[in-house]
Amino acid sequence: MFWLQTAIFTIVILCLSWWAGKRSRQRHAELIVPICLILFGLVLLIGSFFIGRWEGMALSLSSVSIVLSSIICLIIVAGIQFFKKDVPS
Repeated sequence: MFWLQTAIFTIVILCLSWWAGKRSRQRHAELIVPICLILFGLVLLIGSFFIGRWEGMALSLSSVSIVLSSIICLIIVAGIQFFKKDVPS
């Protein structure tokens, strides 16, 4: 279940990054979405320690999945931007 959740989050984050890059004219707009979600996942992970029992464990598992998929997307998007040719304006 963890890997399926991570794969779904990865696809969703890649789509959001692509959409943010198409919507904005800035060069590094695609990187903002994974970075924000990494920070959100880390805050969620820290907050899960204050929630007890099974709910806290489920929240921590989901936050680790969000952080892992965001890191994967950050690597993919940065690699695509590195190898993408600059279009002359």
